[in-house]
Amino acid sequence: MRTLVVFMLTPFLFFAPALSAESARPRIAIGGISHESNSFNPSKTKLADFRRRNTEPFDQVLLEWAKSNDEVSGYIEGAGRLGLELYPGLVAAADPKGPVTDEAFNTLVEELIRRLRSAPRLDGLLLANHGAMVVESYPHGDAEMVRRLRQVFGPAFPIVVTHDFHANISPEIVKDSTALITYKENPHIDTKERGMQAARIMAEIVSGKVKPVQAIAKPPMMYNIVFQYTQVAPLRPIVDESRLLEKNPKILAVSVSGGYQYADVPAMGPSVVVVTDNDPVLAAREAQRVADMLWATRDKIVLNLPDAAPGSANGHGRQHWWRLVGRQHLHFG
Repeated sequence: MRTLVVFMLTPFLFFAPALSAESARPRIAIGGISHESNSFNPSKTKLADFRRRNTEPFDQVLLEWAKSNDEVSGYIEGAGRLGLELYPGLVAAADPKGPVTDEAFNTLVEELIRRLRSAPRLDGLLLANHGAMVVESYPHGDAEMVRRLRQVFGPAFPIVVTHDFHANISPEIVKDSTALITYKENPHIDTKERGMQAARIMAEIVSGKVKPVQAIAKPPMMYNIVFQYTQVAPLRPIVDESRLLEKNPKILAVSVSGGYQYADVPAMGPSVVVVTDNDPVLAAREAQRVADMLWATRDKIVLNLPDAAPGSANGHGRQHWWRLVGRQHLHFG
């Protein structure tokens, strides 16, 4: 089991219709290109499959975005409470299907970067990505997106990323982001809460109160979606531990991702990401400890399926298979 520690060097309502050249408040962009990609689905996700959130009229955009119940609305509510000025960039998403085409990915990332570059001075970016995007040429599309953003905006620019619980998280995206957090719950009942947490971390970064460092630990296992319900064991005690750890003032976020098994990529599987205030030893230790808790549940997540021959003879196998498929939220487009 490996743990990676990452060091980042980082130095409401909501925005004015006509933004001043230099705002007294930190100006933070919102962006995101979100997709959950099933690499076994031959039907590719094309540019036309993505829905972009409205960005006009400019003075009403965030009022509209705030009506949702997701991490983006959490960004907005958190920014309002914390005195951040927000700048709406590109937010786009497509329904789960096969891998994203290179054309779609490159077009959308270039559009996101173009919009951010055309903004007034930016002090940071809140990025809402699913975390399980597979692109034709990039097995971890989310990591490639953050790599390009980091390349354009430089090593000191704060990028705080939020991911779905089913994210497949790679060491590369942890290295290139300033802080990364995921939903804690499945079903996803805490999306807005995670957005507010991301906004709080961003506010503390741009005010100079914290200097995030991250560590990721990935136990060598696949956590079948059948067992990813977080309201009961085996995951409930681990989710509770992540919340308990966040009561430590040195720990900014603890994320336990179940992973997405329908993406045949190197980063597939569960992850633990711990973000601390300039304490790499604490981040690495707690990420590994929580990952060990996941590993300790491996005997409790064995999926017992009937043999094909007896199942086909009495019909029970087919009924049981359909029950399992219904619970695994498969996506074939």
